[in-house]
Amino acid sequence: MNKQILVILILFTWIYLTTQAQNPEKLRRADCFFGVHFDLHASEDITDAGRTLTPEMVDTFLTKVRPDFIQIDCKGHPGISSYPTKAGYHVKGFQKDPLKLWREVTEKNKVALFMHYSGVMDAKAATEHPDWALVKSTGEISREKISFFSPYLDQILIPQLKELSGEYHVDGAWIDGDCWAVEPDYSKAVLNDWKNKTGNSEVPRKKDDPNYPKYLEYTRGLFREYMKKYVDAIHTYDPKFQITSNWSYSSLMPEKVENKVDFLSGDVTPENGVYRSAFEARCMAPQGKPWDLMAWGFSWNGDKMPMSNKSVVQLEQEAAEIIAMGGGVQFYFQQNRDLSLKPWLATTLSELGTFCRERQSFCHKAQAIPQIALLYPARAYQHSASSAFSGAPEKLRGTLYALLDNQLPVEVLMEHNMLGKTSQYPMIVIPECDSIEPVLLGELRTYVQNGGKLLVIGAQATGIFAGELGIQSSKMTDETTTFLSANNRLGSIRSPLLSVELAADSKILSNFYDVGDFQYKSKTIAASMRQVGKGKIAGIYFNAGSDYSQYKTFVVRDFIAETISRLSPEKMVEVSGSHMVHVAINKLKGKTYVNLINVAGESTNQSAIGYDEIPSLTDLTVSLKTASKPAKIILQPEGKELNMNYANGKSTVLIPKLEIHSILEIIE
Repeated sequence: MNKQILVILILFTWIYLTTQAQNPEKLRRADCFFGVHFDLHASEDITDAGRTLTPEMVDTFLTKVRPDFIQIDCKGHPGISSYPTKAGYHVKGFQKDPLKLWREVTEKNKVALFMHYSGVMDAKAATEHPDWALVKSTGEISREKISFFSPYLDQILIPQLKELSGEYHVDGAWIDGDCWAVEPDYSKAVLNDWKNKTGNSEVPRKKDDPNYPKYLEYTRGLFREYMKKYVDAIHTYDPKFQITSNWSYSSLMPEKVENKVDFLSGDVTPENGVYRSAFEARCMAPQGKPWDLMAWGFSWNGDKMPMSNKSVVQLEQEAAEIIAMGGGVQFYFQQNRDLSLKPWLATTLSELGTFCRERQSFCHKAQAIPQIALLYPARAYQHSASSAFSGAPEKLRGTLYALLDNQLPVEVLMEHNMLGKTSQYPMIVIPECDSIEPVLLGELRTYVQNGGKLLVIGAQATGIFAGELGIQSSKMTDETTTFLSANNRLGSIRSPLLSVELAADSKILSNFYDVGDFQYKSKTIAASMRQVGKGKIAGIYFNAGSDYSQYKTFVVRDFIAETISRLSPEKMVEVSGSHMVHVAINKLKGKTYVNLINVAGESTNQSAIGYDEIPSLTDLTVSLKTASKPAKIILQPEGKELNMNYANGKSTVLIPKLEIHSILEIIE
């Protein structure tokens, strides 16, 4: 054979094998790790859809970025489809069928194709069919949201899903504008149904109306039925079609997964994306379904801030918080108005893809090792919510942030996830709340009796455990400003207080201060601890989570840390050298992995819509409790074996430099 021909054949074989290795098969969403989301929320006035979109453009993008899946625009909140649908309303003009092009090229590249489709929010359907629209409490007809008692599912949403499956053979749909867009409906059909089901002739219209919480729960029930109907319908039509409702069974909908969605997902809004990603990932991970979260590639909050692209390092920091909890990640950027791509995005997304792929084998589908459980008291929060699916309040988020800023590995467990599992956790934290489900409350009391460590935070929550804390009398104060001491430093807090008198066997851990001077210690108790059976319980008598969220200060952070140290929970990992490290400890394929995330930078600065520099953290000491001395501890993805000291059941390593996200792989 001619030598030149042989070289060419070898080259083409190498190219083919390399390409196949990169994407050997199209993945189900349950196995996807890295994806890209494009949506447009197309308006009706677009006349040139597909004008500059070419197969070469899409092929080049997919070849360079190599995502597992792509989500593209299909129908946004305006209700206008960006493909030539026969089942709904579409843009005015097409120069080509963008969806057909995307399907052909993604199929060639073995990349799964999902649709961004707006559900409850459909302005076109609401304006064209005002009798389909939701009616507000004022009697005003909504111009953007659909009533659950309308024929919208049967005449538009389900027919379009079937069209997308049958004619375009897409892999699935990500239904946006769904649970988070739900609000109480006061249309005639809804009011009649409410009266028939409850026997109540009075319809609550304001948050302070006596039956308003019941009306919100009734509204949630309508959404559950609505979601079940379209999920079951598309699965009956095409069992392979993969579908989810954006933010279902997440922090916004903190419930046990009942409907047969194929995966969970949500888009983390841009403000403080690093900490928000840490929170949302911890809410989603325990739900028992494949999941991913979306990082917005740009900062935007309506008229409150201009739209500005985020840097690669900014998005890597957000991604780290997501993948460290075992989930997949997707990045959201917008398409051009003619549905073409912005060529520069390929470079950005390729860099993000490299960052994620380097960590995939150490993170994806990992399961958290039980250490600290933070309760999400969903029933209590939903009872006092102002909307049906309003999401977790700042008091819960703030509690998590303070724990994470103390380098503590934390899971957020909703009541149904915690029930029956309390004994697995060395420590459980109860955040600010006014009630806990009775069955779980009983289990928590048994947990302490049997040796558990329980930390209760908040002026109301501590009252729930008055007996265990040894509270003999108490009085709730109005919100007040007072001073707190931690780590030999004073700082102020603003919160209601639970002023308590304690039994003799309750140990006072700290008091407030009347002014910012150590000479003026107050008689009012800030925190206490008590032995209960074989375990211990500690109470913090102010709203530390809310305070840390609103007025972040090292004093509250350190105060929580000092209180926890008095409980002496068994810690598997301890990190020193910086408070700007978040920790997640996981098991994956029989190995232990310790994720270390650098959260320095300006992510919490609400006016910093973009930042491109994250200071590296240096000289971090990590101590890991192990049954025996590990064979190796390797810093990944760097692949660097670390020098290890082993003494008294602890392996200690020094990490000279943490840039954004590194992982300790423990080789036993």
